[in-house]
Amino acid sequence: MVHAVSYAIRSGWSSSSRHPGFLLSLVVATSGPVLGRLSIDEGHLVITTPVAKLQDGDQPLLDIPLRANILIDVGTHRESTFLPRLRSDPAAWVIAFEPDYLHWAHHLVNHAHPRMILINAAVGNSSRGWSTLYRWAYSGEEWRFNSGGKTQLGSLLQADPNRQLTAHETMQVAVVSLKDILAVLPDRVQILKTDVQGADLEVVKSAGTELKRVDRIVIEIPNDTPRPVYSGQHTRKETEDYLAHLGFRHERCWAISGAEHDCAFARSEAWIDLPSEAECFPSNRTLRLFDLWQGIVDYTCSTNQYPCERDPRPQVKMRWIEYFCCGKLLSKYICFGRRRRPSYETCCLAPYLTTIGYPNPEIIAGVIAPFLY
Repeated sequence: MVHAVSYAIRSGWSSSSRHPGFLLSLVVATSGPVLGRLSIDEGHLVITTPVAKLQDGDQPLLDIPLRANILIDVGTHRESTFLPRLRSDPAAWVIAFEPDYLHWAHHLVNHAHPRMILINAAVGNSSRGWSTLYRWAYSGEEWRFNSGGKTQLGSLLQADPNRQLTAHETMQVAVVSLKDILAVLPDRVQILKTDVQGADLEVVKSAGTELKRVDRIVIEIPNDTPRPVYSGQHTRKETEDYLAHLGFRHERCWAISGAEHDCAFARSEAWIDLPSEAECFPSNRTLRLFDLWQGIVDYTCSTNQYPCERDPRPQVKMRWIEYFCCGKLLSKYICFGRRRRPSYETCCLAPYLTTIGYPNPEIIAGVIAPFLY
């Protein structure tokens, strides 16, 4: 079933549709996965077969309301980032993509939701309709499903030769363009999230002129390094310049591993004006608070509860104070005084993510706190 669906996704045209569609697998709680095509009819996004609509009585099986809170998740891995949002927001709908059929099937079995369309395909340049997906693992290690990120790397890009990565398996996967998805949606997209191992900017570029329908993008960006993980992956500057050219302004970045960050960019009408890191945690206040709480830092390190950087640089001290302040281990008054800006709400990651409707990321091992940039 999984292989059949994986190869069944391809470009096509629905005779009952006014727009091009593509075959997909839809997760519907009442009837399980079905094959059909996305199309738009009378102002509603519906799923159709090549012949007729799939209906439950006289109602379309999938009918996204005109005022839905639409989220797109490209690269779900084993679990979509937006599952918590689906559970808390009855108006949220998620269109999710995962090209690796093992991860897609895991998600299908364990995390199906009636307001999530889960598609076994990659997103990018769809001129050929397919591409090669590489399952990468570091030399000397096997690629193992459900064994942690270190042995589950998957990308449409070749690995950089200097990274000592080995392709343990390759497969042909369907590729669709974001433009085709956006063209049939009944409303704007609140958030487009991409996590596709180096090819994230290609996902954004595949939207073409339809990117105007997206309000905010959360995109994975590699740290600046002379040795990228993948050959041909875009740099942080290239990503920022491209998005700025299209009218997206940088809001905030946060570390998700030692090699990459997630960064949020928003259109002017959705953009939130946030204080800089220097405004939030000025050096004089940071050093004073660190000296005051040095004993707590030493105790925390001695318990081995958190990874500790024994580094006297002001930047490291600032990270500790940010951890204490944003973790509410220190009072808001001690951290920010009585100022409205900066404040806990404008300087810390958790309230920012709540404001934009993006679920909190897990704290990655090796990262003391979600640092701001």
